[in-house]
Amino acid sequence: MKNIFATILMLCFAGAVSAQSITRAGFYMDNGEAVLSNPKGSVTISVTVEKRHFTPGEFARYAQKMLGVRASLTERKESAIVASAILAAEPAEPCRKSCVGGGEESVLPPFRADNRALSVEQQAQAAADLIFYLRRHRKELITGEAGENVFGAGLRSALAQIDKMEQQCLDMFYGTTTTTTEEYRYTVTPTADEKNYVVCRYREGEGILPISDLSAAPLMLLFTPAEVDTSALPLATTKDKVKSDYVVVPTCAVELLLGTQTLCKGEATLPQYGTTVTLAVK
Repeated sequence: MKNIFATILMLCFAGAVSAQSITRAGFYMDNGEAVLSNPKGSVTISVTVEKRHFTPGEFARYAQKMLGVRASLTERKESAIVASAILAAEPAEPCRKSCVGGGEESVLPPFRADNRALSVEQQAQAAADLIFYLRRHRKELITGEAGENVFGAGLRSALAQIDKMEQQCLDMFYGTTTTTTEEYRYTVTPTADEKNYVVCRYREGEGILPISDLSAAPLMLLFTPAEVDTSALPLATTKDKVKSDYVVVPTCAVELLLGTQTLCKGEATLPQYGTTVTLAVK
């Protein structure tokens, strides 16, 4: 009978006050078993960071002279928060991580494979000569001026190998960029007396850092509970003989901030920010 009463109470209360719910708390008997209920809720924060690392080519200072295009000589690290979300529960799948870019190392130009003693500038000139040779040879293969017996899959394979060798040589002049995309997750179980939490820290060029690194900007999680309304509930009085404790759980607005910038918003029902009431059980 008490379980039926609780169900009816919750339905009526949910209809009367849509921004909050009610759950049983404290010590009580349920089907002959003793239960001690201290309801709590959590939220999981998902933050996805993209980091880009540019490494200059070892022949970058010769690019203008030998290839006619200026190349960057400065190493750069950049990062950005590309996605964020507030989740009611942590997803079952692991955090996502991917890495693309960087230089090819499986194919070496001839001047790197035959152990010739060359200065850096001579190596750069050899790499530039190889680039122009590969481009001429590619054109000859495509136009049929060379390799008249190379066609179909053989031609595609030859062109792919030429592209691979040319790109490696170009990387020696123009450098490479490695892009890493990684997801981070943090689960926060708030307490009744605290509404603001630092989940991690972030620094441009470095990405996500631990809370202990005070030189980086904090990612703050802010909880704003709605006001609890108990006017629709049958609050127990001294005359009521059968009573039960319940927690009126408000809906909380949740906001993730980086400094003053809002990254994302969400909602959660968190009993920690609720109000405990004693109701008369009929």
